[in-house]
Amino acid sequence: MPIDAAEFSDQGLRWEMEDRHVLLVEEEEILGAVFDGHNGAWVAELAARLLPQLRHRSPAETLVMIHRQTLGLPGGACAVVFRLRGDWLEVANVGDAELALVTGDDVRLLTQRHRLDDPEEQARVLARGGLIQGPYAIDPRTLRGLMPTRALGDHELERIGIVCEPHRWSGRFQEGWLVAACDGLWDVVSAGELPPLLHGSAEDVARRLAREALQVRGSTDNLTILVVRRT
Repeated sequence: MPIDAAEFSDQGLRWEMEDRHVLLVEEEEILGAVFDGHNGAWVAELAARLLPQLRHRSPAETLVMIHRQTLGLPGGACAVVFRLRGDWLEVANVGDAELALVTGDDVRLLTQRHRLDDPEEQARVLARGGLIQGPYAIDPRTLRGLMPTRALGDHELERIGIVCEPHRWSGRFQEGWLVAACDGLWDVVSAGELPPLLHGSAEDVARRLAREALQVRGSTDNLTILVVRRT
């Protein structure tokens, strides 16, 4: 089955580009990832460098192994990683970088959005002694805060429940579209709005989604989008 893949990345209106991404396309396998850095790009940079070396591992195992290598680095990163071998798709994520699978008008998010509006995420942070101020989990000792409740890195916030425990999904992907992106897309375009935007080549779609996010809807965040089309 033919596969078409494309990527788009733009700094947006932020003062620094903290996103990194990987898209490796081979005859029998596609490996893709979006690493959305925060408080610096060090963790995202390391993750993008390490991922190809760990491609024999599942996406979830890969995220955990990368997290262990980030000790001593400032900041952190949200992440979504997917691997397609034949028609078998594996996906894992931490934080608010996510992936949608679209077949016709059927849309499924294969990831979980790890923020405080999820009751389980909020309960974990509160149980560990974290404070909640608006959308942020706050460490009462340092007053440092973070919006995503799971991430790579951010080891100094583990005591308030900021963890690297990936959500994982696996199943068949035989036809349709995959859209993986950071919150620069998902904060302004919901997965349910994707179907009418998915036509043409993967390159066409990546640029169309970027234009929708940045120009039409006014996203000011870093933006990284990976698109895979299977027909």
